Amino acid sequence: MFHRFSTWWRALSVVLLCLATMAWPTAASAGTTPSFTLLHQDAVASVSVKGTSHFALTISTSPERVASRARVTIYPHVIDRSQLAPIVAGIGTKQKALGTTSSFALKCEVHGLYKFTVNLFSRRPGRLRRSCAPAPRLHLPCPALRCDGVYPIRIEVTTDGATSIQWSLLAVKSTAVDQPLRVDLVETMDPSSWLHAKRSIAVLRLLAHHPSSAITLSADYRTLDTVAQSGSMNTLFRTALRRALVSPLHQAVAAPPANIDFEGLAVHGFGDEVRQQLSLSATLLRSLTGRDVDGAVLLNGTPSLASLRALKHAGVPDIVLPENDLTVPPSTTLNWGAPFHVTGAGSLTALSSDGPLSTLFADTSIGAGLRSALTLGTLAFLHFEAPNAGAPRTIVIIAPMSKSSVAFLKDVFNGFASNPFITLATLIPSFEHALVATNAAPTTRSMLEPLTNTQWSAHNVTSLRNLVVGVNSYAPALRSTNLGNDLTVAMEASEITGSQSARQAAINAAAAALKGQLGNFSVDPGTITLAGSGTSIPITLTNHAPYTVLARVHLLTNQITFPKGDVVPVSLDAPTKSVRVATSGHTGSSLTLQVIVTTPNNRLVLARAAIQVRIAGTSIVGYFLTIASLLVLAYWWLRTYRKRPKGRHAR
Repeated sequence: MFHRFSTWWRALSVVLLCLATMAWPTAASAGTTPSFTLLHQDAVASVSVKGTSHFALTISTSPERVASRARVTIYPHVIDRSQLAPIVAGIGTKQKALGTTSSFALKCEVHGLYKFTVNLFSRRPGRLRRSCAPAPRLHLPCPALRCDGVYPIRIEVTTDGATSIQWSLLAVKSTAVDQPLRVDLVETMDPSSWLHAKRSIAVLRLLAHHPSSAITLSADYRTLDTVAQSGSMNTLFRTALRRALVSPLHQAVAAPPANIDFEGLAVHGFGDEVRQQLSLSATLLRSLTGRDVDGAVLLNGTPSLASLRALKHAGVPDIVLPENDLTVPPSTTLNWGAPFHVTGAGSLTALSSDGPLSTLFADTSIGAGLRSALTLGTLAFLHFEAPNAGAPRTIVIIAPMSKSSVAFLKDVFNGFASNPFITLATLIPSFEHALVATNAAPTTRSMLEPLTNTQWSAHNVTSLRNLVVGVNSYAPALRSTNLGNDLTVAMEASEITGSQSARQAAINAAAAALKGQLGNFSVDPGTITLAGSGTSIPITLTNHAPYTVLARVHLLTNQITFPKGDVVPVSLDAPTKSVRVATSGHTGSSLTLQVIVTTPNNRLVLARAAIQVRIAGTSIVGYFLTIASLLVLAYWWLRTYRKRPKGRHAR
């Protein structure tokens, strides 16, 4: 029986081993499914008078160094923006191809990369230059001077019998460009840029190496405050940010957090806080880089009309809105590209970001090279929507720094440098009043009203008012620390939309941070004894905070006169600080001195104490004893004098 059981197990082991051997190749092949990556593609092909042109591509294949063949196909040019969505999604077009190359072998690999140039021709092919790299020919059937447009192209690579396909866009230029499309690229520095600090630093360094490319950075005070802290990564970030803003073509605009309730602040009497929401970014950026923010404000989220009116009242002239905040997104129409006024918001001038392009710019699921080609191709198509526009048209792209890879931005910047259809521009000139309603764009656009709760409780208002007084008093009094900015940022970030409880929780958190700092200060309440009139009162102050605080010491009593005043400025720059205050005109033998330590503006109390002061030699008993002592001494002296014998000196 045991023999048969052992034999059965041996047979089963052989079967399992055979199955595993059959499965392994399948798993291995699944792990190395042939594919390719488009690393670079020329975005524009300029057609000569002979009807010839070319564009270069660089790809890598997987698995590497395996024989592969490629083919490139071109399709009719795009005539409607809706045709771009399936190209970007990788689905492609269902139109009939205009031309295709023959299948050609990829060769002359260098460091795992294959480069080849596709030669376009409309009438007859041009001469090929001898080169190791492939140079396939592609027929584009169009008149030589009427080939302008953006064409979908299909790139397929076959490796080990498996074919991979990617769709891209190619802009073809055959005539002169009258009015290039202006592109306002805004790299945003929200808190996510610090979460991906290494990538953000690399992006800032890249911007510094492109001083002639117009770029706008958005400044979120939360990120700027974090960058201002100590630490090696913070130092690298600050240095990179400062260098990125050296070029005058690199601008910065304020970008408060998306959930700030400007409407609620204005309604409840916090107009100064609306202005502070904007000036805080400017203050922090100036301290970090020496550069000022420009007048426009980048808004995220869905602000209400009342919020826009509050911003206008605070002195904001221009804003950038997400196009999804508008009832009709401009990218879905043909009358985009011009600044406008928002219905119900007065003379405030606005631009809307382009939603599809901003989404594409931040889509890290698409490889850098392909994403660059799709972005530049889309922008070229937008130029072709109105190539002979009478006034400049502007596209605003919002690009989160945390999702902008250096490889992608390099390809984009290089594409702009050689692209006649588009040009990078700074944001501020795009708000020129003369551009409103140009090129048949509307003068006004309507906004969607937000669905968020903007009701404030009485407790919200009272606690925020107390917090504002406290922080705005304490922060300016601090020296040699970034804590003042931290407290101010926490306060500003608590002024949010949403439920009353959520707002109160944010306000309470900021108030707790302030209260924790105020607990560092105290006044020694020990009894003080004065020797007499003109004696100085010693006041001992304690500071457990690791930084210097400017303060004022207030002395309150009606029984002592202070010749130099009853308010003494002091710098709390040590754990223990002694303040001596000259006195005169004492009344009584004992009194209570109220000592209150405040911030320099007298609006926030840091510490207080009631000190008992005893004055020696000023009571009636003291006077009586003194006089009695003098009388006794006088009597003793007189009696002694009378007892002396007369004539003693004569003998």
